[in-house]
Amino acid sequence: MKKVVLLIIVILLLLACTKTEKEPLEVIDPYIYKTGVLEEGETLANALMDEGLNNGLVYKLVNKLDTLYNLRRAHPNDSFTVKLDSLKILHELSFRPNQIHNYRIIRDTSDVYYSQIDTLKLVTEIFVSEGEIGSSLWQGMSDEGIDAATIVMFTQIFQWDIDFFIDPQKGDKFHVVYEKNMDADGNFVKSGNIIAAKYSSKGYNEIAYRYTNKKEEIRYYDNKGKCIQKAFLKSPLNYRRISSYFGSRYHPISKKTRFHNGVDYAASYGTPVEASADGTIIHRGWKGGHPTVNGQKGGYGRTIIIRHGNGYKTLYGHLSNYGKYRVGDRVKQHDVVGYVGSTGLSTGNHLHYTIYHHNQPINPLRLKNVSGPPVPKNEMDEFLSSIKSLQRYFIYGSTMD
Repeated sequence: MKKVVLLIIVILLLLACTKTEKEPLEVIDPYIYKTGVLEEGETLANALMDEGLNNGLVYKLVNKLDTLYNLRRAHPNDSFTVKLDSLKILHELSFRPNQIHNYRIIRDTSDVYYSQIDTLKLVTEIFVSEGEIGSSLWQGMSDEGIDAATIVMFTQIFQWDIDFFIDPQKGDKFHVVYEKNMDADGNFVKSGNIIAAKYSSKGYNEIAYRYTNKKEEIRYYDNKGKCIQKAFLKSPLNYRRISSYFGSRYHPISKKTRFHNGVDYAASYGTPVEASADGTIIHRGWKGGHPTVNGQKGGYGRTIIIRHGNGYKTLYGHLSNYGKYRVGDRVKQHDVVGYVGSTGLSTGNHLHYTIYHHNQPINPLRLKNVSGPPVPKNEMDEFLSSIKSLQRYFIYGSTMD
């Protein structure tokens, strides 16, 4: 009997020991982590010193980090983390300006700091969305779950034919095939490319397909290989309204009816003004154009004039300031050449915009725009093959197989 009792006790002890061995040991992290985000106007160096780090060490770390990432491009809400031990010795600095990249400065056992970049692995997925405009294109696309960056790309594709400030009407339809970059857990990280897009209105119905030619040039084309991009932008800035049209008008300063040879776009002070087409700057300075009134120096004030191909020129007047380009510089479509102001004879902030053809002013709103280069003939078969799989989205709707 004693032997049986003793055997039971031994078994119980063995079970107890086994249970104890299976219990995980608590791992205590010996490090202290301090995290933060940059405030408006704050530098990373100042933020780190506010965390109590030594000035000399801070500048050593920041200079090392600056070789990986230009900290002059840092923005408010960029995040950082410092890893310290119990003696307040820094072992690592991490800086994350976005969700994808983590820039790290790490201290090794020899007290030497080395740099490392961790990049989040992304998975690109294709999405298809369609809908129609109610109050605005922005609201309509947002309601379909389309992110802001993709909406902006959509407007840029069709900006040569559609002025999205005045042209869209309630009931116009949009359809877009686009990429989303997701993390491993399926969370949206950032927008990708628009592969194909369609805009339909009473007077417009066009599908644009993204294609990269053999020269690595990326453009959008219709299904026959005609370039969607045009020689001139529909408008050279983001504006609130058109305050004056091409033609005769009563001038509010001169108090006379005279011919207005351009279009006035009312916009906030400092709004960037873009070159509406590729060309060369031929004038950068104060320019006349109106008679002097009440002792004021007449004209368009600060003005940029760009010469384009085929006898075209464009004028951008009443600027508050100029862009970085000077007379003789080549500019590309979308390059910022100035900023909205009210210099010269002007009653408020706006851009005066004129297009000249062989020195004769023409109405920018009625310009017969010229398409960009089409798909090269020797690439048409490849282009048509590349868009074939996309065309089904515009026939059968947004269902994806």
